[in-house]
Amino acid sequence: MKKFSLFALLGFFMSVFAFTACGSDDDDNGSTNNPLVGTWYTEVFKYTEVTFNADFTCTRREYAPGSTTAIIDSDTGTYEIKGNKLSIWWESERKFWNNGPWTTTFSISGKKMTTTEGDGIVWTKK
Repeated sequence: MKKFSLFALLGFFMSVFAFTACGSDDDDNGSTNNPLVGTWYTEVFKYTEVTFNADFTCTRREYAPGSTTAIIDSDTGTYEIKGNKLSIWWESERKFWNNGPWTTTFSISGKKMTTTEGDGIVWTKK
């Protein structure tokens, strides 16, 4: 009887361990709390939008001067966030120039994001 209760107790602890070890809180690289998810725009140089998706893909659209409907350039890519560093691998950069990622540091306050390239570009979330 002692053997049976020992095995039952061991089985109980193993099942508890299995359920807690397989929780849904695994590291998903921040996709559920990703502050970038959404569409951001800036009017520095020309009107540009970048949409960041929760699956770490993104799309960039640049519009003709004075327009928010006439797209003159676009690209797709993937991105990664490490702390306050943002790296984007644009498909055209990989395909034509075999370049690495475009990387910047960023900070977000409300619906404003500032990236550090140049004198700091301010992006607004739609």
